[in-house]
Amino acid sequence: MTSKYLIIGATGAIGHAFAAALQDAGLHATLLVRDRKKAIALFDNTIGFTIVEGDVNDTALLNSIAEGVDFIFHGANASYEHWAKAMPLMTTNVINAAEQSGATVIFPGNNYNFGKTDQPISEITPFNPSAPLGKVRVDLEKMLQRATDQGRIRTLIVRMAEIWGPNVTNKQFAPVFENALKGKAMPWLISTESAQQLLYAPDAGRAMVALSQDRDRKPYEVVNIGGKLLPSIQSWLEQIADVAGVPAKISVIPKFMLSLLGNVIPVMREVATMSYKYETSVILNDDKFRAAHPDFKQTPMNTAIADTLAWFKANGSDAPAKSRARRKGRIDSAVRFVVDNLAIGIFPAILAILATQVPALEGFLPYLAVAAGIYWTPGLHKLTDNLRGRFSKAT
Repeated sequence: MTSKYLIIGATGAIGHAFAAALQDAGLHATLLVRDRKKAIALFDNTIGFTIVEGDVNDTALLNSIAEGVDFIFHGANASYEHWAKAMPLMTTNVINAAEQSGATVIFPGNNYNFGKTDQPISEITPFNPSAPLGKVRVDLEKMLQRATDQGRIRTLIVRMAEIWGPNVTNKQFAPVFENALKGKAMPWLISTESAQQLLYAPDAGRAMVALSQDRDRKPYEVVNIGGKLLPSIQSWLEQIADVAGVPAKISVIPKFMLSLLGNVIPVMREVATMSYKYETSVILNDDKFRAAHPDFKQTPMNTAIADTLAWFKANGSDAPAKSRARRKGRIDSAVRFVVDNLAIGIFPAILAILATQVPALEGFLPYLAVAAGIYWTPGLHKLTDNLRGRFSKAT
């Protein structure tokens, strides 16, 4: 069966939501994923899916599975610090595959393109990025627009507010729900006082399905999906705690701490450049979508929160895997302890014997012992790792 949709990045937050919405609508899709087992585990069933394990940078594979599809969802992603290098190449590959197949590219946009603004963002608001990540997003959209203007492809940009919900496992939202389940403080960055616009992931998926089925669409179309405007993040976190049945404990990470973390953690450095998003309200105007789809209903907030908590309870902690990891960590620590102490004991003993034969070495014995330990111990660690690996395979 030929797929109408090819979804690149179906295990990611937005790709997963889109795939699930297509499945609910009875539509067939090919999913290009890096990890087939992860993809199968994420969906309740794989009815209507053809799952292909591979990478968007494998152009032969991409062009092959794109043949005959009507839509290519470009959900390929990379860690923030790799965006500038990785994302243009992946987008070029998607454009080429879409040109070959005649497919429309669906690209999930965001509000990074506009920097700090106190005006609602419409589909024709000029770009004004203030952070490197925003400039990358602008460049990607310009690539898609140029290819469309040249008649090579058709493009649908679905610009969305911040996505949250099941399978949204980034460091912004996952700790909120994981900690709420444990009754711990829910973390947020910089400020919880400003109004914020959030979009529930399953609602985003359904909205994209609806847009893909619109008949009157320009070759290059931009549509905003705004989600719900919250009076404050504080109120939203309190609502999450209420649904979880725990006290509303909230921990705010101050701006200076974000800057400090950015000095040692590359991804946090990129987040710090967009601190304005947590201090002010960046709002998408989605009147265009609402006018075209007046019957579209968003999931009630309490229902969305309850479903997200249930998802993280079932998937977020991965208790068996963490238990195995902790057990392995304890074993590894014990092995390291034994190896290190053997090294500390063996090398001085060997050098002490040598010193009895070469008296000139005696004064340098402590230094030589330390140097020998530093030099040889990593090699011993590698040896124990190899032996443990061979033992695991044998058993």
